[in-house]
Amino acid sequence: MNVASYLPSSRFSTIVVSIALSGALILLAQYITAPKSSPAAVLSADQPTPAEDWQAALEAAQAGAPELPAAPSEDTIQALLKEAQSSNVTSSVARSLFINLSNANAQGLGNDIPTQEKLIADAAARVGSIESIQYKATDLNAVSQNAATMRTWGNAVMQTFRKHPKASNDDVLYAIGYATDYNDAATLKSLVGIGAEYTALAEDLANIPVPTTLVPLYLPLINNLSTMSVATGEMRMVLEDPMRGLSGLQSFQTAGTESARVLTTLAEQLRKGGILFSKDEPGTSWDVFVSSYPQ
Repeated sequence: MNVASYLPSSRFSTIVVSIALSGALILLAQYITAPKSSPAAVLSADQPTPAEDWQAALEAAQAGAPELPAAPSEDTIQALLKEAQSSNVTSSVARSLFINLSNANAQGLGNDIPTQEKLIADAAARVGSIESIQYKATDLNAVSQNAATMRTWGNAVMQTFRKHPKASNDDVLYAIGYATDYNDAATLKSLVGIGAEYTALAEDLANIPVPTTLVPLYLPLINNLSTMSVATGEMRMVLEDPMRGLSGLQSFQTAGTESARVLTTLAEQLRKGGILFSKDEPGTSWDVFVSSYPQ
């Protein structure tokens, strides 16, 4: 067996030796140029920093950090809210909500439920409420109560409703529904005539002689109809000022629901008084409300 055939060639050996020598020279150079640490420094690096040292370092870092901007003053907020107001309710509410939310966030608030509820309440308060003509008991023509006056009043009330067919809840809802679904303001023009009809209805009802004991119930009915009249005017703004229009719709529906409840109560008062209307009398329409009254 020729052992020499298993040994590396002389050229290969020369290359290996050269690489090893170069590595040794590199290590020697790194050792000479590296900064020398004292034994004390090495010892301190292995030991934990005393509490007072890291606390002092933390305080120093905090002192050098930029300060957060201070929350705006109440006077500044009120001035901004005043500037945010305009004739457009939707725009005013949106701006006010943005200002209040930004102020809450500057104070580290805004995500908690109480703050959010306050922001919503403030925004709702800026929408405003419907202001309509409100009749007083002294505006009504109260008469003594007996079977004759109750029958006369009952017939007159239903006859008055029949005289104002344009005071229609269905027509109002159709107009605003079509306008919002198709972004078409044309149908909203009909609300002008409907609103005028509700005003006339309230006025005519207020002129009917009413039995004394029915005045406390009859008065809210007239005032609700007056509110519905003004609400139709607010609903006409639904496309250009959505919050104002929808607020008007809410007022209209609330007043309408209350009016139906009052009519049902009045119908029951007539029934308890033994007032029955024949088929040829306008007062027979009260039967619709009596049948819906819970027995």
